[in-house]
Amino acid sequence: MTSNSTIVQPRKLLTVWPQKGGIGKSFVTTLLFDYLSEHGARVKAFDLDHANSTFHRLVPEAEFIDTDVDTDKLAGLDRLVRALTEEDADVVLADNRATGGDKLQYYFEENRLVSLQGEIGFALVFVVVAVDDKDAISQIADLVDFYGDRVRWLVARNLRDGAQLAVFDQGNTRKKLLAHGAVEIDVPCLAEVTRNRLQLANLTVARGRTSEKLHILDRSRCVRFHERMAAEFAKAEPLLFS
Repeated sequence: MTSNSTIVQPRKLLTVWPQKGGIGKSFVTTLLFDYLSEHGARVKAFDLDHANSTFHRLVPEAEFIDTDVDTDKLAGLDRLVRALTEEDADVVLADNRATGGDKLQYYFEENRLVSLQGEIGFALVFVVVAVDDKDAISQIADLVDFYGDRVRWLVARNLRDGAQLAVFDQGNTRKKLLAHGAVEIDVPCLAEVTRNRLQLANLTVARGRTSEKLHILDRSRCVRFHERMAAEFAKAEPLLFS
């Protein structure tokens, strides 16, 4: 697929889960932003985590939506849908917050977004970051049990701590996701020193490939990682673009 021929049909609303902090949600969201943008999708990005704002720091194009409010004041999240219906976005990408991330699910239910997919003409894609953390897996399990095949699923297996996810891979949550048609991709390990330098320089991996803020070895590692992620995201092209 080339950047000149990409057609996203139907439009997509991608949200990144679960709400567990420290599992790599923002990192995966930046990788998605870079991949979709490089492949010609018109991406509108939002950061729902006002406290940490990692996604916005790395992707300044991402706009804040404050969800640290009472549930009757969550109408600011209307911007996610309006970006699809009133702007020219093909894909809306939202990095969910950690603590309190269940407010996004509350908003979805109160506004019947799952039921409105056909009427509005978009598809809900839940991007779940899988790690070997029991709390995170439990939160993913709750999402899968609630939404089932009413949404689309992309599983990003974060392999930052090793080549396998022993707990997740052998568990029922993964089996349920696959039964609902989930697409799995692997996020390989990027050297910790390079991850830290990207954070300090406020750079995504894609931008780090050519940034003079990084040492040539860090840039080289970014090039290699970016190539690997392109191959992984290629597995999800039907999910992301059609």
